[in-house]
Amino acid sequence: MAQSMKTILVTDDDKMILEGFKDLFERRGYRVLLADNGEIALAWLGKERVDMVFMDIVMPYKEGLETLIEMRRRFPDMPIYSMTGRGKHNKQDFFSLAQKLGATGTLLKPIEPAVLLKLAQEVSVRAV
Repeated sequence: MAQSMKTILVTDDDKMILEGFKDLFERRGYRVLLADNGEIALAWLGKERVDMVFMDIVMPYKEGLETLIEMRRRFPDMPIYSMTGRGKHNKQDFFSLAQKLGATGTLLKPIEPAVLLKLAQEVSVRAV
């Protein structure tokens, strides 16, 4: 069973969001890796096989858009969903930029659990 377990990387500077994603996905049989900034997310990708990424756009250290560019360069086919729920700038500007930089999709926080599970299931089905 461990062979078929899909791995999701969640990157967000909000610890409650990280724990919420972890709980949601682990209860459904996914393996979850957590990172509170882009540097840690990229480190995970350097040592673990990851099937999809959910990543906050606004973070300290290496922020989401910068991290997205690097992830997309290294893993052109990996599903990467950019998220935001705050920020000083227009959220639509963040979302437009994220899509131009290669995000698979964009999500406005708070995100309904059913939406997250549907996206994860779509990746699981494609990967079979």
